Amino acid sequence: MKITGNTVAEVAYKIKLDDQHGEMIEFADERSPRSMMFGYQKMIPGFETHMDGLEPGQSFEFSLSPEEAFGNYNENLLINVPKTAFFINGSLKEDLLFLGNEIAMMDSHGNPVNGKILEITEENVRMDFNHGLAGKNLFVTGQVINVREITEADLAPQGGCGSGCGCSSKESKAEDSCCGGGGGHHEHGGGGCGCSTEGSHHDHHHDHEYTEDCPACGNPAELRGKGHGDCQCG
Repeated sequence: MKITGNTVAEVAYKIKLDDQHGEMIEFADERSPRSMMFGYQKMIPGFETHMDGLEPGQSFEFSLSPEEAFGNYNENLLINVPKTAFFINGSLKEDLLFLGNEIAMMDSHGNPVNGKILEITEENVRMDFNHGLAGKNLFVTGQVINVREITEADLAPQGGCGSGCGCSSKESKAEDSCCGGGGGHHEHGGGGCGCSTEGSHHDHHHDHEYTEDCPACGNPAELRGKGHGDCQCG
């Protein structure tokens, strides 16, 4: 069976910045391939275009422009968020507010958006809501492992499934993966992130540099956190 609309493909792949010599940013190997849902705008556009018609066993290699991936960098997504947005039960969540921290928030339409803290002032927190790969060229290689028809179970809401499962950004944080979450574009009503104030829930994370290989699956240190691995260490 070929990859077309209404199919799900299990794919092993590597994604690098710019070209074959660029930094590895994400991968899934043959032992833990990633499922991609085609025909439902559940992933960045370039994957749909370049992988259409491929069959199990076929290898692929292609480059993606920013327009085919996570879009161009948008200065309008640099936003001053009032500090009141970070109050929970009347107290400022100061543990969230440090430069470089990435915080999962909600826009004015209720969609999840990730913002990176660039500056903290007395009244506002300046945040960048561009996807981390906005404006970047990507280089993709890999192999199609399996292709099957889509099922009703695939189309059902997948709350909490995590990145790469084929959910849209409205359903999960799939945008964190190159293979899920659409094009990384978000709308912000009223010039702000639209997040609520009292009682808001914010997740936060920052990059962690590993110095040792994964003790469970053997992923080398430079690849930990960028893929699945047998132990799901990515």
